[in-house]
Amino acid sequence: MMYLILSVLTNAAIYWLFKYFERIGAKIFETIVFNYLVAFSCGIFFVPNVSEAFHSALQLPIWSVAGFIMGGLFISVFYFMAITAKKSGIALATLSSKMSLVLAVILLAFLGKGEINILKAIALLIAMFGLYLFSTDGRSKFDRSALIYPIVLMLGSTSVDFSIAYFQSFTTNQNELSLFTCMPFMGAGMIGISILAYKMIFKKESFPLKEMGTGTLLGLVNYGSIYFLVELYHSGWMPESTILPVNNLLVLVAGSIGAVFLFKEKLNRRKIQGLFICVLALILLL
Repeated sequence: MMYLILSVLTNAAIYWLFKYFERIGAKIFETIVFNYLVAFSCGIFFVPNVSEAFHSALQLPIWSVAGFIMGGLFISVFYFMAITAKKSGIALATLSSKMSLVLAVILLAFLGKGEINILKAIALLIAMFGLYLFSTDGRSKFDRSALIYPIVLMLGSTSVDFSIAYFQSFTTNQNELSLFTCMPFMGAGMIGISILAYKMIFKKESFPLKEMGTGTLLGLVNYGSIYFLVELYHSGWMPESTILPVNNLLVLVAGSIGAVFLFKEKLNRRKIQGLFICVLALILLL
């Protein structure tokens, strides 16, 4: 239970931080890069035996290869998450990323990592309806141009959710699991540092000092979000196929409510109805 609560709070806090960074004028990409360096440093600190873990990883098992490749996916999704929060608000950014729960659950079931029974199928359909209500106001005209960031964010988040849920099961001990948790951060950090170095050397951009601070704060929260989610999968507290939809729907509710109190984002009647329907779906999934 504790891992679920901490996973929800840290995931929701990521969206709140992006909104805060926008208000203080912090650069998004630079903040994300430093965030991954800090998250990787946190991850290495929690690996019981670093040399043994890296020895296992250098044998190139599937979890090691997937963990490193996920780095590119992480930095891309994080960037689109920040842009969506900036352009469309925290609520829609949270919604777009958490819509991935439906696609990821179906993919996991297809690969034998869970099953979709009648009750779960009904709960997912209810969740989709709640998410639909939450994402539309019933009055605005359909704007295709506004959909690009939420759609990319949804597909990217699906890939991240699926990858974490699927590949963590290939680790064989706590050493490997701990290293897998931070390997995507290492890959993302290496990509980000390369881009920053290029910008500073060839485009003569100054060193992003402010973003070291914002990135450090984000990195601590970001590492926690992945660490608690992976530990939740291994805790055995609930079926793996149930964790993803429950966690994502709770993050949507917590992120939206937090946005109202912290940043005065407005939730109209339709969005509130959508949230209540999502809570109903949660009850059916538990």
